[in-house]
Amino acid sequence: MPIRARFSEQGVTLIELMVGITITGVLLAIGVPSFQSTIASSRVTTTNNDFVSAMALARSEAIRRGTRITVCKSANGTACVTTGDWAQGWIVFVDTTRATTDAAVDTGEVIISRAQAGSAGVAIAGEAAVANFISFSADGAARNMAGASQQGRIRVCSTSTALDNARRARDITLAGTGRLATATPASVAATCPLT
Repeated sequence: MPIRARFSEQGVTLIELMVGITITGVLLAIGVPSFQSTIASSRVTTTNNDFVSAMALARSEAIRRGTRITVCKSANGTACVTTGDWAQGWIVFVDTTRATTDAAVDTGEVIISRAQAGSAGVAIAGEAAVANFISFSADGAARNMAGASQQGRIRVCSTSTALDNARRARDITLAGTGRLATATPASVAATCPLT
């Protein structure tokens, strides 16, 4: 009597495979847009936190050092620019000369911190008074180069369509005292970035 091996065939049928692929496709169709929304929201929050941290550093250094500290837009990490938005990057530096009406890193002025271009799909724009630089005096107050109170609003927002208008942006408000406050604007449909 011949000996037969008792092996069962293993595998899936074509129908079982098609059902599995269909279920996976449905789950991905539901999950991917939600995940894109989470990523876009996280980018806005991270960029907002980085920007607020730079402002807090500048203010605390101004008080600690007893001199003016300025934060300005910077594309290369060494010089201030007046074009583009804050998303291209910024620098925090000791601004002892205040030789111009706009911020400028002059010879001998120390750069304390640099931030390179942030996350793709995030824009940062400020009202006229805070469009290019924010400067803190030795008492921690925000003052422009002429010494007048500097105050305004900066909007950090996502250009992604994955987010609804209620979660697209954060507004950072700078008071003349140097205090910063972050809030979520009511609606940003027509004003993201801030115009």
